[in-house]
Amino acid sequence: MTGLRRQIRPSAAYWAVLAAGLVVLLVENLPGHLSNDSVAQLYEGHFHLRETWGPALYAWLLGLFDAVVPGTALYVTASSLLLFASLASFVPLRSRTSWLAVGVAALVVFTPQVLIYQAIVWKDVAFANTAIAGLVCLAHAARIWSNLGRRLLFLISALLLLAVASQVRQNGIIAGLAAALALGWVASAGAWWRGLIWGIGSALAVAIAGQAMTTLSMPSHSPHQPGVQTGLGIVQNYDLMGAITLDPSYQLLIMRAADPADTAIIEARAAADYSGRRVDFIDRDKALADAEWNVPTKATSKQWADLILKHPTLYLRVRWEDFRWVFAPPVLDWCLPIYVGVDAPAEKMVPLNIEHRYTQSDIRLSNYATWFFDTPIYAHGFYAAISMILAGLLLWRRSPADIMLAALQLAGVGFAASFFIISIACDYRYLYFTDLAALVGVIYAALDPPMPWRKAFVSA
Repeated sequence: MTGLRRQIRPSAAYWAVLAAGLVVLLVENLPGHLSNDSVAQLYEGHFHLRETWGPALYAWLLGLFDAVVPGTALYVTASSLLLFASLASFVPLRSRTSWLAVGVAALVVFTPQVLIYQAIVWKDVAFANTAIAGLVCLAHAARIWSNLGRRLLFLISALLLLAVASQVRQNGIIAGLAAALALGWVASAGAWWRGLIWGIGSALAVAIAGQAMTTLSMPSHSPHQPGVQTGLGIVQNYDLMGAITLDPSYQLLIMRAADPADTAIIEARAAADYSGRRVDFIDRDKALADAEWNVPTKATSKQWADLILKHPTLYLRVRWEDFRWVFAPPVLDWCLPIYVGVDAPAEKMVPLNIEHRYTQSDIRLSNYATWFFDTPIYAHGFYAAISMILAGLLLWRRSPADIMLAALQLAGVGFAASFFIISIACDYRYLYFTDLAALVGVIYAALDPPMPWRKAFVSA
């Protein structure tokens, strides 16, 4: 009888799709995929060392999970669960769940960005998941703003997640700033001064909490590695080599005055090894790599400032050459679009009891990803465009949760734009957050499509 027929609610089907996707992800990928960077940071976290200039907090997190269950299986499970729990929590943010969301979620969870990337032990994935989860927590806080107790719980959770995000990627603070702007808007209640206080206060809270986390995670008996300073030095050298390659008439006069011998090596060899594709090519020439770091740091910094201030057109040409490779690589296969298996030097793997791995399962996953390489699924510009459209629609509807999800979309675009200044390699993972933020936004929008003529949903 029709009256007795059981019907499946869209929300239940949506949760079922997410649960199934998570199970498939874990079954196909555990204990995770580890590159040289992954193993190096796990090594630091396991032995409480500081040997690289990667984020100390990320190494500490890997070590924390490794101490409970050796390896990365528990970390990958927890990291993936964080993303899927964020997606599952969308249901109470809207007044209804459409069947469209079920289909969209099914498509998204089986993209390589979710099915495979969530199991790659990279800081880029950790940043994306914590930044997304932090803004989703703020969406929940905005929805129940009048409930002080629950609001504080969500705000504290968001603070911790965004603080982690700000530390595991050098430019991760962009997500925190976007969140602060959105929180100021929601909290203002029409009073600009109230919004300003909330915005500035939350931005400072994320920055302070993040720095405190990094300080506490730094092994006290290990030498401090100035990651930001080292990273800036790499960008400066890369830009200057690009400048004399793209315009041979540009001269490194300031550097030449400080260290003529090493500068001469740079001027003679840069063109042979510079590529907007990645800075690592410079390391193939040991004489060149040594020379760039032998020049006094102050002279390099002044030369870089000279390039920016006195030759801005050339600087922009260099930056565009680097940025186009990371944002829209001419040859995607050269930019590490997928990584599966486990591989690193034996001296790091043996002490961790980790073995080299590249099994038939890994090959199958890699082959699966290749089906998407020449499609929009692997195009950062495609996701940036989606995010801009979604941000516009969500800000038009303007429910409190919409504002936070719009901030997520704009954070993704802003994060991608920041690489115009800092890009040094074209690896796909660098803009992983941009793409995943757009995919998350598509799922949220599909739950209850943001049509401007529909009344915003507000819940106390």
